[in-house]
Amino acid sequence: MDLHRIKKSIWHTTLLFVLLFVSLTHAQPPQETLEIKEITQPVEIIKDLWGISHIYAQNQSDLFFAQGYNVARDRLFQLEMWRRTATGTMAEILGEKSLRNDIGARLFKFRADMKQELNHYHPDGEEIITSFVRGINAYIDLTNENPGLLPIEFRFLGIKPEHWTPEVVVSRHNGLYRNVGSELSLARRVQAMGGDLVEQLSNFHPGDPQLELAEGLDVSIIPNNVLDLYRARSSGVRFAPEDIV
Repeated sequence: MDLHRIKKSIWHTTLLFVLLFVSLTHAQPPQETLEIKEITQPVEIIKDLWGISHIYAQNQSDLFFAQGYNVARDRLFQLEMWRRTATGTMAEILGEKSLRNDIGARLFKFRADMKQELNHYHPDGEEIITSFVRGINAYIDLTNENPGLLPIEFRFLGIKPEHWTPEVVVSRHNGLYRNVGSELSLARRVQAMGGDLVEQLSNFHPGDPQLELAEGLDVSIIPNNVLDLYRARSSGVRFAPEDIV
């Protein structure tokens, strides 16, 4: 069976935003033309036989804009769940059962200098992440104009996607402290047994850590429920039949 590419062109004046798709059919679907204002030079996305997108752009800003647009087109409901989890707004759609999740999310929210954080990932981090977010939001705006583009989950829940911000992207740091429970357990063992003995009884290979508590820290006074909000924040989103409208 021959492979044919389905070409979708997104024009704004002389700017071209092209989506090429691999098709297993012989029919050549019609072209679709949309306006995109945010890109400055031609951008091409080729989706291969396995559904993997290959993005070709002339500059960095357009590249990451296209990445954001493309991921929103493919995973919009997942992005909306990520945004609500990160911003502590899940209870808006799921009610009281998600309230502690939201409280935990807001408790662990990033509060340091955002520009410094973005540029810590990459010297051009602020530009890259801002462009990525603009791409996501451009597709969300398109769904507002054409609700038929929304995945069926939005219709089930009676909701619409909302705009992303760089803060939502930075919420990825929430995945970096998932070992906080084991860290607390390790600290308690070090306080009770001493760092040397814990090292002998544990397997830290290939590392060779020097286990000692921070000066003045008494982990014995930390209650077991201190991590309840952390665990609530880290728990997954669960839907029930009554959540469907």
